[in-house]
Amino acid sequence: MANIVKYFKDFNNIEDIILECENDISLGCKVKVFSDIKNKCKIEHENIDFIFCVDPMENAIITARNIYAEKCQFYIEKGGIYSAENNLYNNPEKISELDYDEAIELSASSYDYVDASIISLAKRNSVRIEILSLKDKVPTIIKEVVGTSEKPFKCITKDTNIIVITLTEIPDKKGATYKIFKTLSDKNVYVDSIMLPAANRCKQDISFSVKSEDKNQVVGLLQDKINALEFKEIIVNENVAKISVIGETLRMQPGIATKLLEVLYRNDINIMMISTTEVRFSIILDKKQADLAIRAIHKNLI
Repeated sequence: MANIVKYFKDFNNIEDIILECENDISLGCKVKVFSDIKNKCKIEHENIDFIFCVDPMENAIITARNIYAEKCQFYIEKGGIYSAENNLYNNPEKISELDYDEAIELSASSYDYVDASIISLAKRNSVRIEILSLKDKVPTIIKEVVGTSEKPFKCITKDTNIIVITLTEIPDKKGATYKIFKTLSDKNVYVDSIMLPAANRCKQDISFSVKSEDKNQVVGLLQDKINALEFKEIIVNENVAKISVIGETLRMQPGIATKLLEVLYRNDINIMMISTTEVRFSIILDKKQADLAIRAIHKNLI
């Protein structure tokens, strides 16, 4: 008899949840249901185990591994994962399946319904995740995917909660860059993209991005150590956005990043900074051009 583990973010309509579980039970499955519902009232059903706990997603993954569950289903209000948010692109497509690494990058970029740590846990334990809702039961499946998609990328995200900070005329000498970023890391400031051009006349500028809410802390930390760190001034650019495109094809086929850059070039979109992983390509650009870039990329590459 197969086992299925389910997590329900919204636990208001218990009748619909039980009905959803009974559909699987009718097919010969045993069901365990996880939730972090505050009202931990006892709910009894002879074929369903209701488990109320802290960190229910994590516990659902671990339980799915321990009982060799067929799948671990996360029921969230939004349902499956789409190629873009509705406010970014009209009529985005639902993604049928994502590789674990693609889903981790998506969660790290802006998708906050399932944390990247949960997907990493599922990957380590080879647990298949399905993202769906009670209203839309066609899931996005997260698992190990072999092969590449027909399209270069599967989804695109936008993050406007960033700023770019530039430090000018840093001496080109050993340890200068280390001291700057050590100052920030000591205060647990997360730095994303970094641009370090070649030195010019023994001095160089460094640009990097941080979260908008860290602006005052970062500027204060660096300003206090301007003499010790030996840069000339701090320039803050708040009119920026980060666009990330995600797809395992990036590490499978050469020339994919070039296709993306060509789309931006043909739409007269300027890039400030680039950061990449094996399955994610991110660019930082002027906030005013972000939506144009998203439409162009989605139309041509997703």
